[in-house]
Amino acid sequence: MNCPCCAAPIPSHGVICVYCGHRIDVDLQGSSKSTSENDLYTFQCPDCSLLLESIIIESTNGITGENLTVSRCSNCLGLFVQRNILDMILDTRVRQPSEIDFQLLTSLENSNRSLVKGWSYRPCPACQTLMNRKLHGKRSGVIVDSCREHGIWLDAGELRQLMEWSRAGGEKLNQEDRAFEKHQDIERQKRKQLAEHYQKNKLELDPNIEYSTAGQKEPTSFLDLLTEVIRDLLG
Repeated sequence: MNCPCCAAPIPSHGVICVYCGHRIDVDLQGSSKSTSENDLYTFQCPDCSLLLESIIIESTNGITGENLTVSRCSNCLGLFVQRNILDMILDTRVRQPSEIDFQLLTSLENSNRSLVKGWSYRPCPACQTLMNRKLHGKRSGVIVDSCREHGIWLDAGELRQLMEWSRAGGEKLNQEDRAFEKHQDIERQKRKQLAEHYQKNKLELDPNIEYSTAGQKEPTSFLDLLTEVIRDLLG
């Protein structure tokens, strides 16, 4: 990539030309965009204290059926986005790979981590409450500023890093991880229900007595009865 002002080469992950000082809009590069004239909110840049401008990223692929709006600082080019908007940008602007490129993910993760400088908490552009610093996505290496109520602040260049991460299979890895966690939660709930059922009934059952149920196979031991309970819970 070359600087549009002086044509000097821009280093990888660079957002400022070291020769002329021009700041490169690498995050929204290639997107069809326009500035909204009717801002509904007066968000303030956490670094520059300037009011953010609303940028409309026009839908070109017909997937979302609507335009996406983000807020951007005209000075530092930082972006403030709602969580669902960020997910939609990564969904519609990046072609998801069929397989995860773990080697590329490792390279991107190490590169992105090396770009993290310092550790300070910044105010939310909307409510001025200090935002949390957190890793966005499994193995992305991108640390973002997050407000639970209003959205995510991305420094200039971080959206591009997340798009590269998603293109390498990072979002696919994230989805697989969430699916595994959901499965684990379901299993924990089943074990909890089984434990509660056992605790509720163990005082009523004598493990030394054989129990029978009319019209059903007679369990000959407490273990058989517990097996029946498990079978009922699991459907």
